[in-house]
Amino acid sequence: MSDDVKSRIAELEKELYSRDFKPQEGGGVLTHKEFSVASSWDATRDATEAMRENARTEKRHHMMKKFAQFSIGFFVLAAIVAGFVWLGGTNVVSGEKMTIDVAPPLSASGGEPFETKFVVTNGNKVSALSATLFIEYPAGFYSATDKTELLRTTKDMGVIAPGQALTESVNTILYGEENTSKEVAVTLEYRMAGSNATLKKTATYAVKVSSSPVNVTLGALKETSSGQEVLFAVDVRSNSKDPIDAIIVDASYPSGFKFKSADPAPSYNTNSWRISGLAPDELRTIKIRGILEGQENEEKITKISVGAQSPRDERFIGVVYNTTTESTIITKPFLGLDVAIDGDHSADHVAKLGRVVNVEISWQSNNPTPVADAVLEVKLKGDALNRYSIYASGGGFYRSIDDTIVWDKSVNPELRSIETGGKGSVSFGFSPRPLDINANSLIKNPQVIFEVHAQARRNTNTNGSEDVTTFAIRTVKFETDLRLAARATYFAGPFQNTGPLPPKANKETTYTVSFTVRNSSNSVSGALVKTTLPLYTKWLGNVSPEGEGITYSDAASEVVWNVGRISSGGTRDASFQISFLPSLSRINKAPKLTGDVTLVGNDDFTKTEIHDQKTSVTTYLSSDPQFSQNQGNVVN
Repeated sequence: MSDDVKSRIAELEKELYSRDFKPQEGGGVLTHKEFSVASSWDATRDATEAMRENARTEKRHHMMKKFAQFSIGFFVLAAIVAGFVWLGGTNVVSGEKMTIDVAPPLSASGGEPFETKFVVTNGNKVSALSATLFIEYPAGFYSATDKTELLRTTKDMGVIAPGQALTESVNTILYGEENTSKEVAVTLEYRMAGSNATLKKTATYAVKVSSSPVNVTLGALKETSSGQEVLFAVDVRSNSKDPIDAIIVDASYPSGFKFKSADPAPSYNTNSWRISGLAPDELRTIKIRGILEGQENEEKITKISVGAQSPRDERFIGVVYNTTTESTIITKPFLGLDVAIDGDHSADHVAKLGRVVNVEISWQSNNPTPVADAVLEVKLKGDALNRYSIYASGGGFYRSIDDTIVWDKSVNPELRSIETGGKGSVSFGFSPRPLDINANSLIKNPQVIFEVHAQARRNTNTNGSEDVTTFAIRTVKFETDLRLAARATYFAGPFQNTGPLPPKANKETTYTVSFTVRNSSNSVSGALVKTTLPLYTKWLGNVSPEGEGITYSDAASEVVWNVGRISSGGTRDASFQISFLPSLSRINKAPKLTGDVTLVGNDDFTKTEIHDQKTSVTTYLSSDPQFSQNQGNVVN
């Protein structure tokens, strides 16, 4: 700001704030002046201006509308062109243009060859390279050429030119359960010319098994009473034009069924049979016998399956050809039977050796009317049966020609007529043949089986009278005779013993302790022999034979011999060495060298635990052939 301006501002402020300041007075007079004003609007000129303005506005709107329409049209055209290029453009490769058409039969008979055609079409304008067709089969498909099972088939189709269709054919045989469908997966792998990417195309198809190559039927009782023997008759018939090999027949038994026997015998376990070389239309029959137990009105279902043998486990079915089921209802018998063996009502009873087996048979009539002329028969069989020991009560007669005990009304008046709910009982007994280790002949897995038949006549409203029968079967299994022997020696045995004999107080003498286990009729597993050592004896660690499994626990002073398995008729021996240091208090005595000796094992046939026990061995060496009686007691 200049000095002149600053000076004027300062003077003005001085004057403004001065006490002598007087505002200037001024004023003016307003005078009248005439103006010429139009009496109306200029409509023509205003309308023209408005029209011009509207024209300019409409022109702008029209240009904008045309631009918008052009933009929309361009977008639609671009979308159409893009869609055409994307979906049907002549130069674009599309996976949708690679197609797989499969022509299988709608259904196929089991075991009969059939052809399936696979047509692969390349609808692209460029070639498909390295085309490979993979066909993955479920279980049941086999090659019609070499009869081997098909899991996956590969077809190398090579180059498929634009527009070209290539066809591959596969001949197969299908096995499976009748009226079931098998789904096959097809995969095409390829790459397009000019690209290294591997592409895939998939498809599936199904073939129905119209008939099974093998038919199976099951014959079984519709009704039976609990505890009765039942017969299952399985018929297997070939439905194929060619021989069928390696067939497995599998039986699924109902709960409460106890297998007894089969003809032919099972190939695996008690429920699996292998059939070889089944000729066209050939029939094979399997008869299965067993005991069926259950509650009254309970339904028991038996299922039989037949199919190809599994390549992974020969005991099982790999591909099921056919199945069938039958049901059996447990009913209350007209003449009920109850069998008790030494008070045991189970179907299998385990008996001890050397004891008489007592059997009681009770009957009860469940018929709404009386039954008459009842007959009871018991047929006994088994190598272990002592035929000379059989006796019967209640007038029973033992018919030795066929080992059958018979009761009828001639010897037991109670059987002449049995009222509804009427009860009665008879009994018999027998002993087994000698089965101990000293027996002249060895009977392996000894048992006695007896079949009880009850028959009576009842009146009916339709047929006058008819026979009613009841059947029961029981088995008595005998335990093996497993025995233990324990002895101490000085001169005999596998070890060289030292020290004074007779033993002297405060002097150490060594002894050999030996155990022998003998077995008779049934194999035994898990056998163990145990004993303890007194304080005045010492474990020396010598065992014979080596590796026999004798161990010693110092904490428990216990000797354990893990005998393990002993076959029928087998014998096992083992020895160990101890030292004995008697004190003065033992003078003139034959002290114990061990505690009591115990043996325990499992009978593999009877599924029971068996035991034997021997008292302690002492310094009185009665089993040593060179021992003298005066060498047993401790001397001073």
